[in-house]
Amino acid sequence: MEMLQYLSDREIQVFRLIIKGKQNREIASELFISERTVKFHCANIYTKVGVKNRIELIFTVQQELAKNIIC
Repeated sequence: MEMLQYLSDREIQVFRLIIKGKQNREIASELFISERTVKFHCANIYTKVGVKNRIELIFTVQQELAKNIIC
């Protein structure tokens, strides 16, 4: 996915867990980081991908996947 090319390795880890529907608390626990750090990574991801929130991020990913399947 083209949108992932600008994300750091940690942001990609957080991104994948967001897409799986994990809450910030679950992401923090799984990655052994604080919830505040998760929120920081989420904000960076949203900015880099050009979305405002988690729901918009998931919708954008779904659109990208559908576009790749159709093409």
